[in-house]
Amino acid sequence: MKTTERILTPRRYAGEADLSAIADLINTCQAAYDLENRTTATQLREEFADPTFDIDQDLRLWQDADGNLVAIADLWRQPPAAALISYLGFSMHPEVHSRDLAAEILAWAEQRVLALGANGSVPIVLHSSCRDTVEVRRSLLQQLGFQPERSFWRLQRSLTTPISKAAFPAGWHIRSVTPEDAASWVEMFNQTFIDHWNHTPTTVEEFAHWVNRSDYDANLDLVVETPEGHMTAFAYSHINPERNARLSIQEGHVGLLGTRRGYRRLGLARALLTESLRRLQLLGMTTATIGVDSQNPSGAVKLYQSVGFEHQQSSTAYSKVVSHG
Repeated sequence: MKTTERILTPRRYAGEADLSAIADLINTCQAAYDLENRTTATQLREEFADPTFDIDQDLRLWQDADGNLVAIADLWRQPPAAALISYLGFSMHPEVHSRDLAAEILAWAEQRVLALGANGSVPIVLHSSCRDTVEVRRSLLQQLGFQPERSFWRLQRSLTTPISKAAFPAGWHIRSVTPEDAASWVEMFNQTFIDHWNHTPTTVEEFAHWVNRSDYDANLDLVVETPEGHMTAFAYSHINPERNARLSIQEGHVGLLGTRRGYRRLGLARALLTESLRRLQLLGMTTATIGVDSQNPSGAVKLYQSVGFEHQQSSTAYSKVVSHG
């Protein structure tokens, strides 16, 4: 990439032709910061098809004078509640990474969220996050006025050691989710996390988008059901074959785990977690990871540790108040 010309021009998404360049830029940034994940044009296409995402308004690209893509930013909005909260993600090529460019990205995001909250009835807040080991990113966020708000941990467990099977009330059972579960699953999800930090309600449309993604595996999407057919808890795990091959590992990730309020302290989450680990083990995985809010109000950290998970890495969620409403 030529770096002598630093005049950068923002523009909107121009269609499918941009996807490969966006993926290449994200992957370059991930490698520069020694982060493990990568993406593809296919994954981005599916991600941007999320019904809550307006690709024309919520995605911005910056290119240099030679037409090279050097920065991207995406904005993911939550339904307005006590505050209008949006999550800002951005990537800047290491050769053009600067506070000035980051400030321009932030200005775009602030203008967008201010337009969304034009009635001024609630505070408008931007969130962004980064791995704690990426000091340059942490420093940049704080220079731009973001304040650390929440710490998240990634825990890891070996799957080569025994996995104890947990019990739950007689007559209850674990089963895979089906498309017909959409409305009930969405209601359960929203009721489960309503008391958690920064909860974002989901919809039937988002559920449909989720189960139709190319990497979705119904065998790893589980619920606990009462004898009467009432769903009370859920877990979803996934495997990233590309990441495993690139890092020479066999790892699965438990991405969702929750129990509906009113059914906690019955061992449901433990039963689902151990079943998820068993299924990952049967698929040949030798390690499993799980993410957790370190201040989770329902005791998730203690549960995961009791099942054998240990701390692997930490990230911090930052926030900036754009308008006090």
